Amino acid sequence: MPKMDAGIQPLELGEADASWELIRDKVIEERFGPTVVPVPFLEDAASYDLLTVLIKKPQVGQSFLRRPRCLVPVGPLENLLHGATAARELTHCTREYNARVRGESRYEETRLVDGALRHICLTMAGVHKKVAFLVLRPGTVALRPDLAWLHTQSSLYVIYEVFYCGSLSLAVAQGEEHRTLQLQQPLPVAFSCLKFALNSKGVLGSQKPTGHHLPAKAAWVKMAMLEAPAPAVPLQPPLPRERVGRRSSWRPLARPSRSLAGKWPFRRQQSQLGASTASLGDPDRNSMALPLLDSILVESDTEE
Repeated sequence: MPKMDAGIQPLELGEADASWELIRDKVIEERFGPTVVPVPFLEDAASYDLLTVLIKKPQVGQSFLRRPRCLVPVGPLENLLHGATAARELTHCTREYNARVRGESRYEETRLVDGALRHICLTMAGVHKKVAFLVLRPGTVALRPDLAWLHTQSSLYVIYEVFYCGSLSLAVAQGEEHRTLQLQQPLPVAFSCLKFALNSKGVLGSQKPTGHHLPAKAAWVKMAMLEAPAPAVPLQPPLPRERVGRRSSWRPLARPSRSLAGKWPFRRQQSQLGASTASLGDPDRNSMALPLLDSILVESDTEE
């Protein structure tokens, strides 16, 4: 956009999230399909990398009935494991597959924001993905017992597929103001994950169906809001500054698309994994093996 260089102003990464939230669902669905979840915040994109673990954020008070459940990343799976046996099991059952998605993605939309028209233009280049193929046998992988959230969770999510872009440009024009964000390093922009049972001792169990609500209809919170420890009991009433921060942290996905709800991966593909035909005596009947995703848009690096 050479014409705008003279009057354009830089857009900070944290500020860009206000516009990213308006278009992320539509952009990611059109580019990668309805079973992929957009990275909720560009500022926190690195926290949604391959093999990252997501858990449900505990909710307090009576308002949880009116709020979507919130998912938060708690770090790479390998950093949460207990003992060398679990680490060896994860290494043994995990391998990474790299693929490039051809072409450049460009998306434009004009939205009415606070009574003014906002024009948003997003360009993603060098799009590629990584897939971790997991075959986790139930009972062989255990988490560290010192994890503070361990006893509050009966399941967790593991990101197994991540879409990256090599460079990203987000231009925003509203009134006389023109601002742009330019990123030239690989950045996660979307992901898919699997759900596993978790017992009270921190041992991963079999794979579970993700259902209609999580993570497709999850709320998300910025990582900066998680740095301060949450109070053990809700404050009555909370301080005004904390109140504003807490309300702003509960931001559901903007305009969930009709096709996204209820179409999360592996619910409809379980028959392909052989789970329904496995013998009850088979110790691997609850294991998971992910096939290569076949698409005319995907090209393996190994084939070049």
